Amino acid sequence: MGDRAEKCSGSTPGRIAGTVIPLLTVVLLFCAVWAQAAWFPELTQDGQKKKNGTIVDIGHADQGYIQVCHQASSKKLKVRVSNGDMTYTYDLNGEGEFEVFPLQMGSGSYRVGVYEQVKGSQYQSVSNISFDVEIADSLLPFLYPNQYAWYEAGDEAIAQAETLCEGLSSDEQKVEAIERFVTGRFMYDYMKAVTIRSATGYLPDIEKVYSEKKGICFDFAALVCCMLRTQGIPTQMVIGYADATYHAWNSVYVDGQWRLIDTTAAITGTTVRQYTPELYY
Repeated sequence: MGDRAEKCSGSTPGRIAGTVIPLLTVVLLFCAVWAQAAWFPELTQDGQKKKNGTIVDIGHADQGYIQVCHQASSKKLKVRVSNGDMTYTYDLNGEGEFEVFPLQMGSGSYRVGVYEQVKGSQYQSVSNISFDVEIADSLLPFLYPNQYAWYEAGDEAIAQAETLCEGLSSDEQKVEAIERFVTGRFMYDYMKAVTIRSATGYLPDIEKVYSEKKGICFDFAALVCCMLRTQGIPTQMVIGYADATYHAWNSVYVDGQWRLIDTTAAITGTTVRQYTPELYY
């Protein structure tokens, strides 16, 4: 994952050791970065649970996300995040770096299991870590970046969202501005759509998609998450079926209700009669 996550060492980023900063400076600095810092994940030290080479940082679980890493491995890894009868399964990097996963299943008793490939589709359990959480607000999981929609402060797509939304007073106006930008500036990558079908473990590279101004449905859904979440607008990436086609789109929380946005359909001029959601990120 390169610089998208901290190494699996449990260190807490952003600490300044041995430096005394005047209180007024701290307050001003805090106020200046609050708009961004509020919606970016942070590692903790006292919130980490460890077992068999796995670390699960639940220090901000009440904000709707956890961070997971496993010691560096040449074998393929998977992580399962479960709450009751619901389970989400993800690929986990083997580089010993933390990745962020949403707690989109709400408050409750969670179990995080890491599995290591034996051969083919066979995996064996490496570790299981459990915890209980009361999420402060059900919308919070859809305000932070996660593995499926990863972005960092300073990304160009975020700067573009800020420019588009400058001076706009309502979330509705911001959603319309960003939706209009994506559907008007981006092209569907038909070649990528064909080649990606045989690929496994594909994750959108939002900065690359933004730079090249083209992508597939998964890319556009991740980009919209990035641009709207960093404007403080809860946004889901939804994966399921658009009629009979496996597809990714967005659901955006505006004026107290969720509203469907399908930028891919708008870009390709496709009419969808029925959406069947399966997973939310």
